[in-house]
Amino acid sequence: MAETRIGLIANPHKDGAADLLRKLVEAFALHGIDTHLDEVSAKLIDAPGGLSLQALSEVSDILVVLGGDGSLLWVLGQLKARVKPLAGINIGTLGFLSCATGDEYQHLVDAIAQKVYKTSQRAIVRASLLIHEKDGPVEGGSFYGLNEVTISRAASSRTIQIEARVDGRFVNHYSGDGVIIATPTGSTAYSLSAGGPIIDPAAGVFAMTPICPHALANRAIVMSDSSVIELLMPEPRDPLLLSIDGRTVAELNTAADVVIERADFNLPLLALPDASFYDVLHQKLGWFGSTVVEPVKRISQ
Repeated sequence: MAETRIGLIANPHKDGAADLLRKLVEAFALHGIDTHLDEVSAKLIDAPGGLSLQALSEVSDILVVLGGDGSLLWVLGQLKARVKPLAGINIGTLGFLSCATGDEYQHLVDAIAQKVYKTSQRAIVRASLLIHEKDGPVEGGSFYGLNEVTISRAASSRTIQIEARVDGRFVNHYSGDGVIIATPTGSTAYSLSAGGPIIDPAAGVFAMTPICPHALANRAIVMSDSSVIELLMPEPRDPLLLSIDGRTVAELNTAADVVIERADFNLPLLALPDASFYDVLHQKLGWFGSTVVEPVKRISQ
């Protein structure tokens, strides 16, 4: 059986990152597994041979990321389609995307060494920007995200107007603070705080959630992720922001269109063998209690 090649990436700004990084190197070594580090992580623990992030991905089968959800999103944003399966160890705050905490690092190392981990294929969203200028439309670039694409007003802006179309058909005209297009993974991020639904990561859908809409009837809509979503914006009175996974990628000062669709690659996200999406919800959202009904015993056929 071929040895799994491990790349380690630590967020140097997280407390305890250096100590945990050293423990991971030692724990993998006890299983006879060599590890490689990116340049920043190698410098963090004074280790030789740090690689660029792109080179690290090329020589690794799994990338173990120490930090929070933001650290995982950053790695994905840097590597895009070249990303390898990611295993997150949470030393941040909420950590919906992580598969272990800092105290559970040994469980993750053992699961990888024994090849008993689970892999969840997470959908990636692609947003293509088209800017309307005086001489005609100009391509403004394509951007990729794991959680969501957001069109929102800048801090000092007034109410903004967005027309939404799905597969060429008019859906709604939104007036408010903006619109979020979320993947199932992103349904527990910004979209959730805006009143969007929680979606199982395996569901092949997008959720379109308005932000503080003026019309109370404007609610989140769930649609197939095979759909092509267009967000059309007339020339704004004040700047608009196009954000991907919470990071602003463009400021819009003129009329523009954003075309949103599922990317042609997924993010393989690792989880421990006994992990469950619903267990994560219980832990992260504070859903406590027990069932009040005994499950019916199924009769074997």
